[in-house]
Amino acid sequence: MSDRSHTLGEANIESFATHTAYFCCPAWGVREWRSFDQISLPISDLGFRQGVTAVERLRTYGGMVFCAEQHLLRLRETLRLLKIENGPSTGQLEGLIEECLKLNAELVRQVDVGMTIWVTAGSSKFDPTWAVHLNAIDHEAVANRQMHGQPIVITSVVQPPMESWPRQAKVRNRLHYYLADLEAKQVDPDATGMLLDLDGSVTESSVANVAIVREGRLVVPPEKKVLKGVTIGLLRQWANVQGISCLESPLMPDDLHAADEILLAGTDTGVWFASKCWQGESPRQRGAVCRMMQQMLLRSANRPNSGV
Repeated sequence: MSDRSHTLGEANIESFATHTAYFCCPAWGVREWRSFDQISLPISDLGFRQGVTAVERLRTYGGMVFCAEQHLLRLRETLRLLKIENGPSTGQLEGLIEECLKLNAELVRQVDVGMTIWVTAGSSKFDPTWAVHLNAIDHEAVANRQMHGQPIVITSVVQPPMESWPRQAKVRNRLHYYLADLEAKQVDPDATGMLLDLDGSVTESSVANVAIVREGRLVVPPEKKVLKGVTIGLLRQWANVQGISCLESPLMPDDLHAADEILLAGTDTGVWFASKCWQGESPRQRGAVCRMMQQMLLRSANRPNSGV
């Protein structure tokens, strides 16, 4: 989204490996800024033993974190759903986000970055382990997907039922996403795998919420059945601003096939589109609604109050 968001050189890749991150591990008596490559989990931590880890992914535009408030609200809701207590407060994380950008200012000035916050359930003896750190964004892949799209594959993998797994919780346990992407990449190495619900409707992928444009309207899966994505939430707001009606409805595979546009939304890539969703289908081109939403994201990201 800016001239600075391009390919990383070897020096920058090394900078990500050794950048300064915040790490809190009560089991080891650690609560400090340290090199990213010195962060790990105790084997007894439930984040390792059972994958009980709340996570939030953010990113910068022009060196500023975008939509931090919405991301931190979602993290707080995830912690509530997972019943993880004694983790960092929202106010504490706001300060750490700002400090992380300052401590890594040279890196952040060179290229827009991702930022990850994760919080485990700790263990029976110790409070949660958690961290705030940066991560690289593949800007070349982002630019390509925004312009040319990304194949999607509707897989056979079904989401865990909501009675067992709260879908509003953004967590590190991503086995279902992994299996869906594994299946998708057997069809196309660049594809992302779409998961199904128990009724056969399409829900989301490991990297994106999905929406379709049909007869001039934006149609999204019922919000309670998918992760409450920050970017897809913005798309719904912008659709209303542009006079595009938005409705919630289960998206069956045939709905995607017949859609005028299939939009994808996620933190790293922003807004992009499905270039294919069926084998043998002619490649789809970037549509008018996708272009509009990309332009609105660009304008929103360039506002001074978009960051922390």
